[in-house]
Amino acid sequence: MNPQAIASATTQYAKTTQHLGQTALALYNASIPGLEIFAVIATAALIAGTIIIIVKTGWFSLRVDRVRDVVLKTDMPKKHASAAWTMVEKHFFAGDLNDLKVAIMDADSILNDALRYAGIHGVNLGERLKHVKRNQMPNLEDVWAAHKLRNEIAHETNLSLKRDLVEKALDAYKVALKNLGIFDEDSK
Repeated sequence: MNPQAIASATTQYAKTTQHLGQTALALYNASIPGLEIFAVIATAALIAGTIIIIVKTGWFSLRVDRVRDVVLKTDMPKKHASAAWTMVEKHFFAGDLNDLKVAIMDADSILNDALRYAGIHGVNLGERLKHVKRNQMPNLEDVWAAHKLRNEIAHETNLSLKRDLVEKALDAYKVALKNLGIFDEDSK
């Protein structure tokens, strides 16, 4: 092979390589805006998904409650539940239909808060009760019956209640709260 042909082939190879390099660089530079847009959309979707999971599971509110209780050294859940239960009893002893309904609704809310504080996952009491184990709440069937009564009250406007049915439901809520340690065993 002659030196001139080798030099010509080398020059041609260098030009081809340089042209391929410039083409690849141009292609890369042209695709950067698309990749940036994809990265922004993917990041936004992941952040939104994380926020949705945090809100749906109640993770953040549970942490806030625990910080209040641990860092601030309060016994807030028990104090709050005790004060709220006093209002439940006040409504129950008032005795008219609306007060009986309010008593059930408030008792249901107290139990929901107690289960949330205990770390039972779910958005509402019904979902949390599905995650409760029998050893955590031996009267689980009674609590479900009380919760179903609460749902009837919430969804039926002309529901008439019997006082003994309300009393049974409130007893179920109170026993459940005692089992969770919110109320002392000797409380009425």
